[in-house]
Amino acid sequence: MAITKMRHIKESGGSSGLKRSITYIMNPDKTEEGLLTGGNAGVTVQEVFDAMMETKHHFGKTKGRQGYHFVISWKPGDITKELAYKVAGEFCERYLGDDYDHVFAVHTDQDHIHAHIVFNSVNRRDGYKYRYEKGDWEKFIQPVTDAVCREYGLKDLSMQRTGERAMQYAEHHANKEGLPTLPKIVRADIDRMILQADSFEDFLACMHRLGYRIREGKYVTYCPPGFTKGRRDKNLGPGYSRDEIRWRICHKEMEPPPSPVIDPVQVRKMDVRLQPYLSSRLSPCQSVYVIRLGRAARYLESRNPYAVKWRAVRKDAMEIRKLFEECMYLLEHDIHDLDALGKIKASSRKEKNLIGRIMERNHEQSETIKEEIVKEKR
Repeated sequence: MAITKMRHIKESGGSSGLKRSITYIMNPDKTEEGLLTGGNAGVTVQEVFDAMMETKHHFGKTKGRQGYHFVISWKPGDITKELAYKVAGEFCERYLGDDYDHVFAVHTDQDHIHAHIVFNSVNRRDGYKYRYEKGDWEKFIQPVTDAVCREYGLKDLSMQRTGERAMQYAEHHANKEGLPTLPKIVRADIDRMILQADSFEDFLACMHRLGYRIREGKYVTYCPPGFTKGRRDKNLGPGYSRDEIRWRICHKEMEPPPSPVIDPVQVRKMDVRLQPYLSSRLSPCQSVYVIRLGRAARYLESRNPYAVKWRAVRKDAMEIRKLFEECMYLLEHDIHDLDALGKIKASSRKEKNLIGRIMERNHEQSETIKEEIVKEKR
């Protein structure tokens, strides 16, 4: 039986509590000289701590709760240290993904093997602060532990209801807010391509034409263009396994209309904010942002969304809030070109980060256009 416990890392003496927690779980005396540690933020205590603090500073969120500390423990004899390491790593990948800086470690200094996980309170993709709410434990945390344990043949607490899928915290939050998630985007693309395909092989060819990288094995993994990681079909929910897609292709007349990736209410809120600025003449720089924002918000609503040669559109949809914030900054400050933007003396760290993001996004856009031109010439 795997039992998960959670501890809050409070703001006591600045960020010292966070560093103490990282130091504790990475203690070489408890982790066989560091062999049983892992994560996505570094390999030393200082590297992990610096990565987490850099994320906090980037979004101007250094105050308040600093992080979270999870413990997954087993009864003596229930698990080996090697298997515990795999379970802890898999838990981090499923629950935190790449959205939160994290480090995990397996401790073997007691009679029962247990794993520690420390993760940043600030999402490194969009700056959202992790917030535990009543009921999240049973709905999202323990089910992830149980799902991973079941896959490795270990006992679980059986809290997960039939048909319920263990979900990443960031995905859970985005779903509540009506915002895009990677699984939602993949499901939407699959739904569209099912309507166009005549067979499963034809369906895979359609997905490849969209720019997807697909890996087939026991499960099918779909990785959209612009992303480094994809999603296995088993993690997309009911209706997306290999056999279910085959059935849906044969019965496509029963397919419902595709659902929007972004809640229309969120789109309308952005439209209301943008509207006063659209009546005046926009500069090329501003126009590009407005068009890019519109494509990201509506790329599944247009008649032929896949005719758009903007390979970054799905990634833009994932970062729709950041994109909107950057767009509004250009419009509200009447910035007509990036040269003018570079001369602005930012008054706060948040504003500096915002300007930096705009410059970086413009560079990424230029690189994307160059890639498209090269592909067209081929």
